[in-house]
Amino acid sequence: VMSGCAGLTGSGAVEVEKRVRTLGVLPLLVDSGSIEYSNSDGLVALLEESGRDVDDWLVEQLRKKGDYFDVRLIEGESSQLFEQIVLNQTVVGEGLTRHALYSLNPEGVTRLINDNLVDAVLVVIIHGVKRPEKRWSEYGSGLEYMETEYRSLLYTASVVAAQNETLWLRNAPPGSFFLRIDYPDFMKAFWNMTDEVYVKEITLPGLQRRLAEPEKGIFVKTAISKKYNAMVEELVRELKNGM
Repeated sequence: VMSGCAGLTGSGAVEVEKRVRTLGVLPLLVDSGSIEYSNSDGLVALLEESGRDVDDWLVEQLRKKGDYFDVRLIEGESSQLFEQIVLNQTVVGEGLTRHALYSLNPEGVTRLINDNLVDAVLVVIIHGVKRPEKRWSEYGSGLEYMETEYRSLLYTASVVAAQNETLWLRNAPPGSFFLRIDYPDFMKAFWNMTDEVYVKEITLPGLQRRLAEPEKGIFVKTAISKKYNAMVEELVRELKNGM
């Protein structure tokens, strides 16, 4: 399926253009089993709730582009759809390219396509990953950094036809992310005059505020948050560029 903010080889957009006249869009799916967090149930619930209307906005923007005869929303609960179409997950890549790849259930995908009278479906899965990163301090000289493994949320995206045939796979640059889950606490180290820096978890209310941060500006045309709107714009642009 799609690659969560991961570095995948995005190809096959010509196939999308030639073969997909009616595209189905699934609600955002969340791989709850991949997310490491002290309150993982709370974070999964937050992701499912905050992303509830994103699929409608994605459908609207894809329709405006006019690349398809029709774009249809696939109705259903995110967790149930995940169970229906996802067989397993594999973590691939090294360093900043580390991400998840998903194997889909051919029968589940084909059933969705046939039941909704579409040629293929766009599947987006938010998932967690732990990978080595270098993050810089905002205190002191600004030259300090801490390189260790940090947790982030990425998202994968793909257009899949019947029998689980992948027509397009999102290509994301190494190191890109949807949402960071933790951070190095340089401030505590700075004020305690120590080189010992600890990685701390961003609180659930903090993550909620980040996900709810609104778009700003006089030309904003959506109530979707800044994070999710950036996701929609990227998906629409990448599908458009590939075609």
